[in-house]
Amino acid sequence: MTETGKKVAEATKQRAAVLAHMLRVLRERLGEDQAVELMSEAIYAHGRDKSLKGYSHSARTGDLVQAAREFAGPDPVKQYQFAPRIVSADGAEAVIAMSRCPLVEQWKEMELPAEDVRLLCRIARSVDFGTWEGALGFLLCFEGTRGEGKEECILRVRKNVSKG
Repeated sequence: MTETGKKVAEATKQRAAVLAHMLRVLRERLGEDQAVELMSEAIYAHGRDKSLKGYSHSARTGDLVQAAREFAGPDPVKQYQFAPRIVSADGAEAVIAMSRCPLVEQWKEMELPAEDVRLLCRIARSVDFGTWEGALGFLLCFEGTRGEGKEECILRVRKNVSKG
């Protein structure tokens, strides 16, 4: 990995630490439910806005295979951090696996309780819902995550038949 890639990976770990501290502070002041709701809403909006700008017209207008290719693309930094790969993809459904997560790694290094790691993972994956559902108009379901102790995060993305 290049020096730049290592710096990006370190920045991602720092983001994980910030998320953990934000959850702690917001949970103390507002309660867990509201803390989770506010953090998830903000992260979803970021995923949506970033993806509206970062995905091709084809991906943004319903080409699920193209959207999956772009999500799991060959970007070396993304590959280094998350190692996304397409398990299967056709016009109706895509399954994507990610075998790494620097966020979960950082939360475990911080020795957070497993329950907090699961909760932070749920909050952080709001970015993916912002991408797939908010910006691209597909339906997303997680079928296990590294934050839940699984070997990989499995994303199942489907065409939204009620859209358009």
